[in-house]
Amino acid sequence: MLILWKVFLIGLVTAKPQFNSVNKYDAHGNLCPLRTRTGNLCPQLCVSDVQLCPSGLGDDGCPDGQHLCIDGSCSGACGDIPARKNPCGCSFQYPPEQSKDLKPCMAFPVVTIDQYDPNNIGKTTEFCSDKFNISGEIPFWGQWSATQKLPENATVDNGRRFWSGSECPSAPKYRYTYDEPLWIGVFSCVGAEALILLLWVSYKFLRENSVRRMRHRESGFKAATAKTMAPAAADVSDKLEGKAQSLDDESKTSKQSSSESQDDEPVLQIKGFKNDFLGWIGFISVLLVSVGWIVWIGFWIGDYYGTLGAEPDTLSHYNSVLLDETIIPIWIFAVCWLVVCCQFQKRIRNFFRIECLPSEGTYVQIERELQEIKVGVKASKLVAFAKRVEEGFSRLTRANFHVQTCKIERTPHTKRRYFNYMCTQYVFNDATSQYAPYNFDLGTTNAQLRQHADGLTSDEAQLRFELIGRNFIAVDAPNYLMGFVYEVSTFFYLYQIMVMWIYWYWNYYIVGLVSFGIIMVSAIVKVVVKVRSEKRVKRMAEHEEECRILRDGQWQTLSTIDLVPGDVFKIEAGAHVPCDAAVLGGNIVVDESTLSGEPLPLKKVPVRNDQGTFDKNGSSKINTLFAGTTATQAMPTTASDGSVSEPLGLCLDTGTHTLKGNLVKEILFPQPISFIFDEQLRLVFGILILYAIIIFVLAMVFYETQPSAAFIYAIFSMSQLISPLLPAALVMGQSVAASRLKKKGIYCVNLPRITMAGKVSLFCFDKTGTLTKEGLEFYGGLCVRNMEDRIGTLEFDPFIESFDALPNHMRSAAATCHGVAEVEGGLRIGNPVDLEMFATTKGQISKNPTPGALDTISVENLSLDIVKRFEFIHSRASMSVAVRDPRDGHIHVYVKGSFEKVKEHLDSTTVPDDYLYAANRMARQGGYVLAVGHRDLGDISVDEMEHWTRDDMENGSELVGFIVFKNMLKEDTPQAIAKLKRGSTRTIMITGDTALTGVFIGKQAGLMNEAATVYLGDIDKSGDISWIDVDREVNVDQSVVDQVIDGSADGDIELAMTGKAFNYLIEQDQIRNYILYTRVFARMLPADKLTCIRYHMERGITAMCGDGGNDTAALRTAHAGIALANNEASIVSPFSSSNHSIESCVELLIQGRSALASSLAGYMYLICYGQTMTVLKTVSFYFSISPNQNIWIYIDAFINTTLSLCVSYSGPAKRLSKYRPTAQILGPQMLTSAMGTVFINYAFVAGAFGWLYSKQWFRCNEFDSGDLDIAKWWLLADNYETVILAIVSLFQFANNAMVVNFGYLFRRRWYRNYPLLFLWAVYISINSIILLADPNWLSCRFRINCGSKSVLADKYDLHPDFYIEEYGNPIQNNIIPTGSRYELWGICIGNMVATILWQLLVALYPVHSLTRKKRPLRRLQVKL
Repeated sequence: MLILWKVFLIGLVTAKPQFNSVNKYDAHGNLCPLRTRTGNLCPQLCVSDVQLCPSGLGDDGCPDGQHLCIDGSCSGACGDIPARKNPCGCSFQYPPEQSKDLKPCMAFPVVTIDQYDPNNIGKTTEFCSDKFNISGEIPFWGQWSATQKLPENATVDNGRRFWSGSECPSAPKYRYTYDEPLWIGVFSCVGAEALILLLWVSYKFLRENSVRRMRHRESGFKAATAKTMAPAAADVSDKLEGKAQSLDDESKTSKQSSSESQDDEPVLQIKGFKNDFLGWIGFISVLLVSVGWIVWIGFWIGDYYGTLGAEPDTLSHYNSVLLDETIIPIWIFAVCWLVVCCQFQKRIRNFFRIECLPSEGTYVQIERELQEIKVGVKASKLVAFAKRVEEGFSRLTRANFHVQTCKIERTPHTKRRYFNYMCTQYVFNDATSQYAPYNFDLGTTNAQLRQHADGLTSDEAQLRFELIGRNFIAVDAPNYLMGFVYEVSTFFYLYQIMVMWIYWYWNYYIVGLVSFGIIMVSAIVKVVVKVRSEKRVKRMAEHEEECRILRDGQWQTLSTIDLVPGDVFKIEAGAHVPCDAAVLGGNIVVDESTLSGEPLPLKKVPVRNDQGTFDKNGSSKINTLFAGTTATQAMPTTASDGSVSEPLGLCLDTGTHTLKGNLVKEILFPQPISFIFDEQLRLVFGILILYAIIIFVLAMVFYETQPSAAFIYAIFSMSQLISPLLPAALVMGQSVAASRLKKKGIYCVNLPRITMAGKVSLFCFDKTGTLTKEGLEFYGGLCVRNMEDRIGTLEFDPFIESFDALPNHMRSAAATCHGVAEVEGGLRIGNPVDLEMFATTKGQISKNPTPGALDTISVENLSLDIVKRFEFIHSRASMSVAVRDPRDGHIHVYVKGSFEKVKEHLDSTTVPDDYLYAANRMARQGGYVLAVGHRDLGDISVDEMEHWTRDDMENGSELVGFIVFKNMLKEDTPQAIAKLKRGSTRTIMITGDTALTGVFIGKQAGLMNEAATVYLGDIDKSGDISWIDVDREVNVDQSVVDQVIDGSADGDIELAMTGKAFNYLIEQDQIRNYILYTRVFARMLPADKLTCIRYHMERGITAMCGDGGNDTAALRTAHAGIALANNEASIVSPFSSSNHSIESCVELLIQGRSALASSLAGYMYLICYGQTMTVLKTVSFYFSISPNQNIWIYIDAFINTTLSLCVSYSGPAKRLSKYRPTAQILGPQMLTSAMGTVFINYAFVAGAFGWLYSKQWFRCNEFDSGDLDIAKWWLLADNYETVILAIVSLFQFANNAMVVNFGYLFRRRWYRNYPLLFLWAVYISINSIILLADPNWLSCRFRINCGSKSVLADKYDLHPDFYIEEYGNPIQNNIIPTGSRYELWGICIGNMVATILWQLLVALYPVHSLTRKKRPLRRLQVKL
């Protein structure tokens, strides 16, 4: 609509206002009377002899010893004044012969002419002749044949006199001959560059012919594409592509790089290049030409200001119009050249290299396609169209690829070729002609890893070091200077800086310097935020210290950088773990809070010497040390034979192959996330560009008489439409929110995720340690009757609450079957369940265990030796120990774990029929139920068990009973869940605990109502999914569950499912039907949690909260993952909280919504700024006026800059609203708010000018642009039209910030934003003083309500003591009468009130709320 309005104006107007004739009619419709005018109104008088000048205006008017020179001044030496300074030449470059002997008289003094008619020059010259006693007839310049009648007393015969000055005819347009040395030099440079480029392209074409032939032979060849982990044959395309492969032929222990998810590995396109001397010449020539364009523009700007010669416009033959017509095409060509260089800046260097095979080049160009992760609501057709256009352009220019050029280096000994990319070393394999990250396979079983206990030789280590690279994650975090250079080299800043050249030209340099300062401030803000974030990641990623490494059978002190896979190193207490390593010996405790968010230290045990599968990310985590963690304790252990096992580690992976390295890479090189906000922002920029083009056309139409001036004015308008503060404003809300979160103990490593958190509609929670307390409370035990002799019916005894009353084997199992360890200082660490269970036994862990025992437990005056232990693993959900009991000398096996899993290993004859019923009954009451089994191995030696597998030891155990703990909620969990639900956020539990316990906790926490009916899905014996009513314990038909999903079921019904049911539904491709209707996901493995999160992410913005550990993958994947971790530097997820409370989740959403609302408010303010500015500019074009440059400085440097920053500082709301802020900048709410504000401002500008044209004091005193050269913009402010336009616009600029400050759903109420409120009041007060006060220093600086000193003294009896430049309009002032000032002030206040009421009544509250109810947007409909 705005664009159509502008197009309409194009057809309405030309160079002057069309709705009336300037100064023709007064306010009553009468013809305007001729005015009395004072000033230099007499034209220049030119004479052939200065003796013909009037008395006092010739030589006789000069001081003694001086003469009248040809420029009209007096001087003692006139010979150095060039002829072009003679005003009698009328600015002709080649004046006619008849004018060459003419000389000017002195300028006539100021005169006052009654009823002055600028269109009747004859009357003016007649008045001047009478005034200064000039007799005779004087023709006008150019009337060479007219009769000359000299005064009777003339002393000169045949003298000639002519009126010139303002009566000079238009001088012919002067053109360059282009044989000037300057242009010859320019054309030579441009021609040389064109020749260099042509020769290089031809030469490059011939040199790369062989590569093209190979491509032609390879059918279907595209670009050099390789997936880093994908195997491929060594064919022609492989050689061209340089696909990433491992070096399997180099070593039997080598392997391809591994990761948690192969699908996450990047797809690379690799091309080889090598330098060429001619290419160097071509590249340097491009650099020189790029700099040359800037210098060339500065050269002509210097000529404009006269810095290159004695006076301005020297190079353009002293013709300002010709200078304009020169610099504009230079500027256009420079912009085009630099835009192309900017677009291809990552590729341009390789364009001037010769492409070759990657195996032959000295450089490789690596391209990685950036696949955007789209987040948010479905895009509209218009946004989708804009996205397709952008994607088409990106494919055409390959802008959707991350491009990096890496130098090929060679290893020092084997001379292998390699390069470093994304902190990873890629090595060339001669056998496959491909590059790939290199890694070593040390084995897949525990026994195979044990075989490497002797370490490496120096030669082996050297080879591996060259292939794998340094054990160091080098993060290239730029300093502030380089970060600034990278930032301003983007297209947005290139556009802004090139516009600044136009500002600096044309005597607009003060405004240009202010705008340039704003651009630099904007860039600095972004750079500081970005560099600080990268430096923080650098501190977390980079680490080096000394360690003891076993090489050649000797312990050597080396740097951790030298570690390679296969190295054996000593683990020391207090040291950082330098790599991912398997524990070979010792008793080790580590702090993993920085990596996984796990709040408690963890005990790590040595790898067993058996054939068990080793999986460092799965079942073998208990045997694995991870890089980036800290060893808080490392103690040797003593074996039964007296041998001491030192705390040793076997290096498995280094650098970016480690878990820490993968996390760092995800932070440093993330896949771009396209939020709906970002999607629509692209379209908005497209609309603004189109709008800017319309403004450009308007300027060209309005100023059609001077195209060069029109072009420059149009560039001014385009630059102000898209504010340079826009990028900074969009990130400012995120930065402010991050600092506020930090004060709350919540740390963020990914700023864009903050605004994403503002749209979270699904919040998933782990249970234990997240919703519930980290520790559990012992509740009691349920044991099998007659357990000792197994006589009688198998059934359970009554529930026993006292631990001391439990049977011996239950107490012994509780004392020994756990992973609790003591660190220095007596602190116990381990699983919270184990900690509570062991504390209940009142047992003690001996600091000096019996030789041969893993641990010795003292309990009930007994010393129980643990001789073998299988740690807890998620896949089995159980653990077991073998314990020697001194009472009978037997070894007893105790098994503890999930009652479902433990049952699989029990002797079925020892299991009561109501086993599951009893366990489920206790779980339904919120119990954390563990089954305990026992097996008496008799008096056997430990050596007999050495090679036993886990199944060998556990199978055939007899059921002892259940040991039950209460999982107590955190005190603030129900309150926080209630807040989230009031904030329209669906809460979900994803837990590894039993489903019944999850349901119980879910009801206690408020995830679902206490009275809700819960249907639990699980897999039955037939392998199908079945549903039961948890409370009534009856089966539920599938059709009833289907009614819950389609919304036709009666009552409050919730669904829950086990991990087995979840995976079954995935296999049946039905999980998407259930995902939003399931409240509790139970018995979920870490991989299941990750998958569950991904399915939720398909349906809406999803957050995940957990305490780290087995939640790591899910936390990292969710749109907004928050880990309840102790350490600020945790990189397990985008957010980490040191407050172990889910109130942190509430705070994250509050701050996220506030940041999103603030970003949108800042965006809307700057859009309104641009629209107000274009109105100001358009009206200026229409009337050919321009506010004083101090007005522009006041607007851009003060109002716009300070208020746009203050908008972002609005505090967050105290509580979550039931609504989420819109993320659609083209949504109905934003459009209603912005468009309403813009059109109201338009209407009041039009109304103000309507009011102005109704005033008698204005009519007949209108500004006539025909009297001035519009290129002299500093003369265009001295009129009433500028006063009205400037005053109304100033109030609008200040009030726009107040308009966007309203809205208390997501931010504090408007009056709580104290900085904005203060500045708004200050600016409104200043604007009011400028308008309402009598002429003063401030108003005169702005050329508003002021006038020339003589007018102020004569008409207003004012005698200011400050300098005032003479006014350029006929009445010498633009002072508005006092009564009319208050009327205009009332219009401005009315404008403010109208926009505020629109925002409050329509955009935000009553009308918007009613519309939201009547016509709701299509949003995700879920049960909260």
